[in-house]
Amino acid sequence: MVKSFNNEVKLVDSDFLDVVEYFFNEVEKVNYKKDDKDIINAIDRLTPEIIETNQKVKLSDEEKNIISILRRAVITYAENLERVDLPISEVDFDNAFPNMLAKRFLNREELKMDVREIACWASAYRRNEGRSVVLRARIGQKCDFRGTLKKSINKLEALIGLRSGGLPEPYRKKIYEDKVDISVAMRDILYTFFKENSKAYSFHICLWNIFMGCISHLKMPNTLKTLSVLESFYVLFTDLQTTLNTICEHTNSISLAHSHEHRNRKRKNPEQAGEKGGSFGNPSQSPASKKGRKYEDH
Repeated sequence: MVKSFNNEVKLVDSDFLDVVEYFFNEVEKVNYKKDDKDIINAIDRLTPEIIETNQKVKLSDEEKNIISILRRAVITYAENLERVDLPISEVDFDNAFPNMLAKRFLNREELKMDVREIACWASAYRRNEGRSVVLRARIGQKCDFRGTLKKSINKLEALIGLRSGGLPEPYRKKIYEDKVDISVAMRDILYTFFKENSKAYSFHICLWNIFMGCISHLKMPNTLKTLSVLESFYVLFTDLQTTLNTICEHTNSISLAHSHEHRNRKRKNPEQAGEKGGSFGNPSQSPASKKGRKYEDH
């Protein structure tokens, strides 16, 4: 199990497209201009036709669409960077930079993205499991970014992220606590998934949870002269999207194996065919009698 984890928990390498290199080569040329406003206007004029002329290539419709995505993201980043007035809160920083890039670079048709102070659904389910019905429900582990796989039958929360403060940077204890919170949420996501697919015996470790900490080792552009650094972020997010697609296929295959186990059980043990469980959930236990029941404090 440890060996499988070490071999499989990693980002899947995506194909690097030459059009990304073409675009950021042009951005590097633009950065030699002195005035910041001129830089933004020059990047805005980097149309696919201009890049075809400068790079002496012929672009496909897909490559032209990638250039449009990159141009809009870089311009938005540059405009947000111009408006930064320190100190800046965690929420404002996230929405202006990391969350903005995630929404631009990740596929919204595959991933439902939620931002701000939100709860992990799997963590909320885990905390309230077996809790008395008369007590207030507990919220799940908080996160700042959540990506749910739309095409996963279990609606798996495959991407969650926490940012430790805004600018200036927070104290070290906050960073440590956020790492613990991410680990707890990851545990709850795994627990919930395998509880719903308890009949799937083929246990393959996969990259179930990738959090925004994967970008912590990359330097974000802090001036308009360094906007070409965003190339590394685009490459990282394309690897991330490829990995999320792999996770979606893997989880659906586990759910299918879980369904097959119900079929096999029905054939081998017809008398148990009417039992509930698995994908449909296990029936809740009868509540304890009121006599002697101890209620928790709110």
